[in-house]
Amino acid sequence: MLRRGCQEPTFERLGTWSSSRGKDAIEMFEAYGRRYYGSQKHEMEVFFARDENGGFAAKSIGITKPRQNGKSFAARDYCIWQAAVEGNSVLYSAHHGRTVRKMFKEMCDFIEAHEDFKAELDYIYKAGGYEGIYFKNGACIEFQTRTASGGRGGTYRILVLDEAQELTNAQMEAIIPTVSAAAELEDGAGEPQKIYIGTVPGPECSGTVFRDMHDRAHEGTTSVWWLEWGVQANGLDEVALDDVDNWYLANPAMGRRMSEATVRDELDTMSPDGFARERLGWWPPVALVVETGCIDADSWDALSIAKNAVPHEGAPSFAMKFSDDGLFGCIAACRKHADGRYHTEVITERTLECGINWFVEFALRREDTAGGIVIDGGGTADIVYKNLINHGMPKQMVIMSGTHDFTMACSLFVDSVLMGNMTHISQPGLDESAKNVRRRRIGKAGYGFDGINGADALPAETAALALWACEYIDWEPDDDLQIG
Repeated sequence: MLRRGCQEPTFERLGTWSSSRGKDAIEMFEAYGRRYYGSQKHEMEVFFARDENGGFAAKSIGITKPRQNGKSFAARDYCIWQAAVEGNSVLYSAHHGRTVRKMFKEMCDFIEAHEDFKAELDYIYKAGGYEGIYFKNGACIEFQTRTASGGRGGTYRILVLDEAQELTNAQMEAIIPTVSAAAELEDGAGEPQKIYIGTVPGPECSGTVFRDMHDRAHEGTTSVWWLEWGVQANGLDEVALDDVDNWYLANPAMGRRMSEATVRDELDTMSPDGFARERLGWWPPVALVVETGCIDADSWDALSIAKNAVPHEGAPSFAMKFSDDGLFGCIAACRKHADGRYHTEVITERTLECGINWFVEFALRREDTAGGIVIDGGGTADIVYKNLINHGMPKQMVIMSGTHDFTMACSLFVDSVLMGNMTHISQPGLDESAKNVRRRRIGKAGYGFDGINGADALPAETAALALWACEYIDWEPDDDLQIG
């Protein structure tokens, strides 16, 4: 018989409850074709736990599993049930925009694929950064990439905080008020519920909230309900990395979507502490050190300007950069102020699931008005470039950047920040990226960027290329265009 991963938490701290509709929800979703691991069924039972008054038995729940174990699967269906069935508004938040977009798409796909759910749908709003699913009963599921400046402005009954290992105190203080007054307490079910889902924080994580929850759960000094899959050990020397029993103990997906051969390869290619954290769910006894980037956060923030101060004269230059894995693309723009300083913004970051046509169309619409377009990012960039040239765009206007161009762009970007020679508007994705990049050596050509503390380098890299295009591409457009 095929061996399966352990479905019971290796450490768990729960309170008491009077009832749970978890099994009802599981039966309903299974009728639509969903299939749950035992661990996910257990999570659903805990999510739905209610006290004698019908309120949430657990006001806060923390779940930690190693990667690729379906840790957000049950929470996704719980969000749909809460909004569509019970009429509660939900905010789903994650650290990375990519995670938010993926979860939004998965929920939309499920709802639109089933007529009875679709019949309860009012509308879906798909604008980047403001995604939301709205139901006729007045409830909604809204989606947000976390920042330190606040939530969506709404009031929610359920708050799901994915990638919780990245959660900082500043972000917590900004987002928690959105669920502080979800309903009238006299209703018996007015208090909100918060669900934290994450992995063991690594040295790149700047968040401390999830770590504190873990420590207090093990100390028994918190009311947070905690479910943990992972090897329990005080030190790395106590973790038997090559013990196959530990692999099955920490990973519910073992024998289903994860094989012993895959884990063996991870063991052979990862560092010992990395394997212990990422695959065995081992929590080091002391929080690891957070890395610092090459751009000072205060210096970056000092260059932020209001939207009404953005320059509008002269032609903007644009950059398109594609991630190394070919899954995402980003567009940024740059224009000069009258005093010669640069101003740069990220226009969009998009998944390439539906192809590259959007990027091609964006550039073609600006053929007569842009001051130059630079494209970077392996094979995807080459395809976009060829499409533009085949559509008649002048070769002098659109440039495929080389390694030397890219390293020069990154250097120019850092220097412009340090010298105060650029401005930007407040954009959570670009702000996070710029404050959390370090230099990485690219052969003998110079330095590019790597993301640290869980940040994505792509927005900062694209903004740097837009700045480079503004400085070095000499192209005179026919008329003017607003940035974006």
